[in-house]
Amino acid sequence: MFNTIKSKITLISITMFFALSIILTGFTYIYYKNSKTALIWSYYYKVKHFVQNINNEIISIEDNTKDMALIGNFYYEFGKDKLIAENSVAKLFSNYPNSLGGGIWYEPYLINSNKRLSCIYAFRNNDNQVVIDEAFESEEYDYLNQIWYKSIMPKVESGKIVAWSVPYYENQGSNTLMVTAGSGIYDNNKNLIGISTVDWEVTSIVKAVSEIKPTKNSFVLIADIDNNFILVSTDKYLDNSNLIGKTLDNIPWYKDNLKNVTYFTYHHTKYIPYFNTLDNGMVIIVNVPKWELFKGVVISVLGLFIAFTLICLIIVYLLYRMLDNNIQNPIDKLMTLARKISNGETDTTIVVEKPEEFAELAKTIDTMAEDIKLKTKESTRINSELSIAKRIQESSLPNTLNPFPNRKEFDIFASMNPAKEVGGDFYDFYFIDNNKFMFLVADVSGKGVPAALFMMTVKTMINNLSQLNYSPKELIEIINKKICKNNDQGFFVTMLAGIINTETGEISYINCGHNPPLIKTKNGKYEYLKMDSNIVLGAFADAQFNIYNTKLNSGDILFTYTDGITEATNKNQEMYGENRLQNCLNNCNENSPIEISKYIKNDISKFTEDIAQSDDLTMLIFKFNDKSLSYEYKIEATHENYKSYYNWLNDCCQKMDLSEILTNKIGMCAEEIFANIMFYAYPDKKGFLETTIISNEDAVILEFSDTGLPYNPLEKSDPDITLPPEERPLGGLGIFMVKAMAKNITYLRQDEHNILTVEITKEF
Repeated sequence: MFNTIKSKITLISITMFFALSIILTGFTYIYYKNSKTALIWSYYYKVKHFVQNINNEIISIEDNTKDMALIGNFYYEFGKDKLIAENSVAKLFSNYPNSLGGGIWYEPYLINSNKRLSCIYAFRNNDNQVVIDEAFESEEYDYLNQIWYKSIMPKVESGKIVAWSVPYYENQGSNTLMVTAGSGIYDNNKNLIGISTVDWEVTSIVKAVSEIKPTKNSFVLIADIDNNFILVSTDKYLDNSNLIGKTLDNIPWYKDNLKNVTYFTYHHTKYIPYFNTLDNGMVIIVNVPKWELFKGVVISVLGLFIAFTLICLIIVYLLYRMLDNNIQNPIDKLMTLARKISNGETDTTIVVEKPEEFAELAKTIDTMAEDIKLKTKESTRINSELSIAKRIQESSLPNTLNPFPNRKEFDIFASMNPAKEVGGDFYDFYFIDNNKFMFLVADVSGKGVPAALFMMTVKTMINNLSQLNYSPKELIEIINKKICKNNDQGFFVTMLAGIINTETGEISYINCGHNPPLIKTKNGKYEYLKMDSNIVLGAFADAQFNIYNTKLNSGDILFTYTDGITEATNKNQEMYGENRLQNCLNNCNENSPIEISKYIKNDISKFTEDIAQSDDLTMLIFKFNDKSLSYEYKIEATHENYKSYYNWLNDCCQKMDLSEILTNKIGMCAEEIFANIMFYAYPDKKGFLETTIISNEDAVILEFSDTGLPYNPLEKSDPDITLPPEERPLGGLGIFMVKAMAKNITYLRQDEHNILTVEITKEF
């Protein structure tokens, strides 16, 4: 059926169409899933921001209540001067603009043995002035029997610092619907003598909540679950004005396990609930229609799918035309040419039956195949050996773009492009100890496999000897003697090495007959570093070497290379040269070592006009960076200590001048990890958490260390947040959120410590 080239081209085209369709369909599906996840998290953070604003208002009211209790104590204990107390209450309220009214209320006959009721109440009038209203001290009002007093007093007596009342309508004073926060007033003997209160107007909450509209038909519920009453509802299907103060049984869609629900169906519409708990124990639930949330994504995915389908058809059509024009038509000409080359010889070892055209062609080139096999067999063996040698040589050189991700004191990049399959140039860089870092670039005389083998021997020798704590002068002299001792081929090595203290910037240069390096200060130009050059390695065993000592400053860039750079030649036999290299570096506006390397390679390519290189091209660029800001903190990982821990972390972010968005991300990551350590590292006891925060130019790095049970949170599978809760395993959502916000996250168990490192980028 498919015996001809024409039929096979048709089969290939159809197969390609289905393959592309499957790939593009898969890509579209991944794009759809990722877009949905991004939208869910986007609205999660928007809701979190609103909840934080409500929390700030609650904290302000509770702080006002506690401050009011102090005034109540002073008034009771020190003279009972009511005028002073009234002025104090009024002044306190003027400092809390979110408080509608409130005051201090004493138990019967405590202030005046002849008077049952004693209180001081202040409120804001229509002109936003704080005034004292004495009408609340009358028997007609009888605050002891008011709903707010009866609601708050039992909670305070049970030990609560701040308690909240159920919603109620105040028909005296402010004449509005409100909830009241209250704190206990105690005498110096810790006896409860009354309460202080602050009123929060419910209508102000309703106004703020009505502005939460992630989508057109989203709605919000604020409720007190513990006391089972509704504070605010914006559900268009309910009479919201009559729901305030009612029980949660009046909300048809509400369930006790709602915070664990991915979505629920209400009035034939699926909603995604964003469940958040306020500091006073109340909850805010923002319900977003699933279709409205994902409608834009669905439309864009549909358009993308249609576009991909059209692209597949166009690609397959072009492929078909190309194969037809470039295979079928030329095949006849190739068959004729092959018959001429074969010159009538018929002995063949190639057996091809299909396609028919290539079967005929195979017969005509059979005699040539035997000769080609003999000639290429040896070439294949040599090329194979050279390829293996090249891979070995490449694997011996550091080639990672970011070899030391946790060391921000410097940036480094190096590359080597051999003139042949293998070369005699080499470079290396590594830490000798925690702060002492060595880098080098070298050139072995000669080319090809012998030079490459000698290069690897010398490189290994230098690496091993540098770990033995020799001084730079002792190190280079020992290396030279060993090279001379084992150098039957008569090779020599030019080398430039640097040993730098990454903490201080102090550096020792060792130049053994090598090209002088160029250095650029932070705000200056590239200049050749003026230093004496020693004799090459491998010339004389008793040679003496001088070491050049100096210091690098923050922002300095060091450019080292081999003579293959400056001796690169164009078609006019002109060399690239040191001056051209210096000018090229000074015209380069890049500060990243890898970008500098790309710039130089591109300029050399333009200069040589792609003429085959005659020597290895090797360069190593080292940049000394600014110091990072860092802070450390050690605290016992308990519920009670989290607020202190959060305050420290927030202070660090302010000192580091981090943005509000980045500060919030850091806070959320730290909160989840603090909780993980508290529950999993120390499940049966208390233990300490040590935290280090580092801010550098690109990112903020958080390191969390504890001595608890071994626990790697990264081993836990990411939760599928699209599944219903009954199909989802418990846990993992917190660390999933951390991984979503972090650029990089690693775990290490070392010296009986769990060490979790989180890197958060500063780019958005």
